[in-house]
Amino acid sequence: MSTQGFHKAMKRPPVRDYLQKVQMEFVTGIESKKALYKARAFEVGMDLMLNSKSEAIRARMVEFFASDAKTSPVSVHIDARQTGGYEFPRPGQRVVDIEGSP
Repeated sequence: MSTQGFHKAMKRPPVRDYLQKVQMEFVTGIESKKALYKARAFEVGMDLMLNSKSEAIRARMVEFFASDAKTSPVSVHIDARQTGGYEFPRPGQRVVDIEGSP
């Protein structure tokens, strides 16, 4: 569809209404999945808090639930001293190790 055709179609009320309906269905679907995954994450967190063999993990889960899950218990650390650099392969991309590299 050309840009002109798109703009011409968007001037028609039925097209705009249909687009708005599809967008709302999409957002509603995402919100419902978000609630489902959040509930599942709480189940996993509760299981970790009650059954983990590691005291550190149990303590982190207690802190997580005590803070009403406002802060993420996940921390990311990047070592800036690494000389080889970081590689971030895209999904489906193969990672190749080069022999002789550090």
